[in-house]
Amino acid sequence: MRVWSAASGKFDTARSLTKHLPSVPAAVPIYARGRTSLLALDFDAKHHTPEQVDVDVERALGWLHECGARTITDRSTSGGRHVLVPMATDIALRVDDIKMVMQLLSARLVTLDATPMLNADWGCITPPGSPCREGGYRILDGTVDEAIDAFTVRSDRGIVPRLIALLGGATTPRHRTPVAAVAASLTQDERLVGVGRDRRLDPRFHRTTAVPEAVEAYAATGKFTKTARALWDSPSEARQAVISHAVLRGASTADIEKAIATKAWSGVRNSYVDKYGKHSAAALQRDVANALSWAARIVRPFHQLTHKDRHTGGSSSFLKDRIRRQWLAHAQLWIDSEFLGTRQRPVLLAVVQALAYTSALAGELVEGVPVVAVGGRSLSHSAGLMSESTVWSALRVLRETPGSPLLLVSRGAGREADRYALTTPATTRGPGRARVERARVEPVHPAWSVLGLRGRSVYELVVAGLATSVDDVFAGAMLRPSNGYAIVAALTAAGLIERDGATLGPGSRTLDDVADAHGLETVAADRIVRHRAERLLWQVWLENRFYGPAIASAMQDPAADVPIYGAPPPRGEESETLWAAMLAAGPPPEPDPLLEAMELLSDRLGAVIVPVVQSKAAHD
Repeated sequence: MRVWSAASGKFDTARSLTKHLPSVPAAVPIYARGRTSLLALDFDAKHHTPEQVDVDVERALGWLHECGARTITDRSTSGGRHVLVPMATDIALRVDDIKMVMQLLSARLVTLDATPMLNADWGCITPPGSPCREGGYRILDGTVDEAIDAFTVRSDRGIVPRLIALLGGATTPRHRTPVAAVAASLTQDERLVGVGRDRRLDPRFHRTTAVPEAVEAYAATGKFTKTARALWDSPSEARQAVISHAVLRGASTADIEKAIATKAWSGVRNSYVDKYGKHSAAALQRDVANALSWAARIVRPFHQLTHKDRHTGGSSSFLKDRIRRQWLAHAQLWIDSEFLGTRQRPVLLAVVQALAYTSALAGELVEGVPVVAVGGRSLSHSAGLMSESTVWSALRVLRETPGSPLLLVSRGAGREADRYALTTPATTRGPGRARVERARVEPVHPAWSVLGLRGRSVYELVVAGLATSVDDVFAGAMLRPSNGYAIVAALTAAGLIERDGATLGPGSRTLDDVADAHGLETVAADRIVRHRAERLLWQVWLENRFYGPAIASAMQDPAADVPIYGAPPPRGEESETLWAAMLAAGPPPEPDPLLEAMELLSDRLGAVIVPVVQSKAAHD
């Protein structure tokens, strides 16, 4: 911390941070090693009145909250105030990245002092509770628990670029928003812009295709055409389809309220009045809210399906797979070097393959580096039905070992999973062409959960025809003869390989045969059910903890975030049919997540639900 000197009138003395409150004003540095994840706004009443400070703070808070920021504010004895914005920890910014937004804010807020944020060496801010120079202390606005929650959950990703865009500076040549900040994956809320009745889908995701004739016909007449009868079972679905198509094309609640008063929407207007009477306005607002939430969930998958067959330069799927395949080969080489002869090696090899596969499905490329947000539960499916505890242990080893190919760029908070960058590991040499060709960006087969992962490399070498003799197999799999012969014997007993003296070849059985014999499809299905129930219960707790019970019923569907082995996503005509049906029908009704979780646990896993009766006194 830096403490204030009465002689110089500056925070020019550095001291170690203490648990006890300093007797003089003290400030904490904003930047560490030239980067920060805190946006600190200092509003000074020295040259203006405290009333003007309050006006500027309220204006700034309105802009920040519209962009998805969480804020903490305090006030000093002199009337000055601070606004602290804890940003996402994986997007640490430099002064150059902050400069534009501070210039835009300073031009609009006369009491804002941008100096602390524009000095990486000496920029500091006095936190709530610190003594003031005029006497007294900085007083926190709100409660300590609210401030702790803000710093724990933190703001949405992309606060700075969204704030710059809001203030009209996004097209300014001087703007240098970092590529990583813009390219970071968007959450559901970040796909929506605006507040209140003007909240709408971000323009980047607007659909430009024509609205289906059946939807337009129902909006105008309120009647089912022949085509409409094949799309919808009830007027409720038809109304929601009209609302959903408008939302996908950028309409907000205010826009739809204006449209429904026109002749072109007279049919859907009459349908609302006939169904809800005097409550039709509230029903319309509810349906728009549901459509916005639904649209924000589907826009990214829709664009992926639309462009899945295009191969144009750096954004092509071929290049992405090549990058991940190269990374996987390099990661396997590093593991073989660092963990040779250990029991961890086969587990780590399976986890990095699952990471490469998950990144290909649900990740992105940030400045050429694969980045993916994934939890241990989802990863356990792609890692061959590996236990969740083993996955978490392997991830911890990969994170903490120097030179690792895995970098944790942000810890998960709330619904967000841990976010990893798949980086180039520290090795003396790179993977050769043969190793890269052997790397497979695909899930680990669940049969290895029964057979044991240590035999996987031997089986793959034999089946691929890359090694036909015992010695070649042991050399290719980097096994000692004592372990190698035991593995060969186990695979031979399972019928996966055949041995004729020193010669090895594929056996009569396949991994699919092993999986079917052990009922692994049922095991995987049960695990999916359990994971979904666990996510539901966690989200119910999370919503009640941070937002209150009223919000818990509006949660998004917590389906598994990575397709599971044996259930690939629909492709071709099937996918187009699926999306056409979804877009026509609109969002499904929101289930009660707590009841759904208990039903899953009881019906599918045999759990016994014991009701607990709480007295009124205990509840109070």
